[in-house]
Amino acid sequence: MSLSTDERLKAVLGELCPGDKVADVGCDHGKIANLAVQITGNDVFAIDISAASLKKTKDLSRELCQEERVVCLLGDGLFPVDNTDVDTAVIAGLGAHEIVRILASARKRYRKYVLVPHRHPDVLRRYLSDNSYGVNKDFIIKCGGKFYPVIVACGEGNVKYTSFELAFGKTRNEAMNEYMAERKKTLTAIIGKANGESLEKAEEELREIDKYENKRNNC
Repeated sequence: MSLSTDERLKAVLGELCPGDKVADVGCDHGKIANLAVQITGNDVFAIDISAASLKKTKDLSRELCQEERVVCLLGDGLFPVDNTDVDTAVIAGLGAHEIVRILASARKRYRKYVLVPHRHPDVLRRYLSDNSYGVNKDFIIKCGGKFYPVIVACGEGNVKYTSFELAFGKTRNEAMNEYMAERKKTLTAIIGKANGESLEKAEEELREIDKYENKRNNC
């Protein structure tokens, strides 16, 4: 049985390496956990707070004859793997506030994090910067007509973000440019309907987009 993967899943899996010892937090359907077994060569922990989601992962593992390689754990965040040799945490499919909660409540830090927040990525980036994490990659992908940031972090470091990078990440690629153009349209419409109301954050983000575009056009 082969598993179909979209661009978001491919981006996550592309950051895993042979030898990584992975915990997939919020495993849901179990595709990442099952494919991670094949990439890393190690058993993978699949964690979810929902018993129904964990059952989907177990069922998929059984279909792939990997039931003994994907260790399913019912629980919250990274607590279920406290006493394991996990060194890589994948958290994809949650909002940034929830990811921050999981990171802040964890009892230890990990060698590598692959983080894909679905909402408010600036909140996660600010948390990583304020709490001495390192960031090796931070780029945007497009999948199914939506844009997702992919942040590859490590437990020790000193990452710093500019105001622009808090909103759009560190890697200038085509997906980022497309996302930025969409954000500009959205922000312009929001500000246009404000009727004099102060929208400082939206206005600041729009200024950052304009500065980036001016710099790019002058290159």
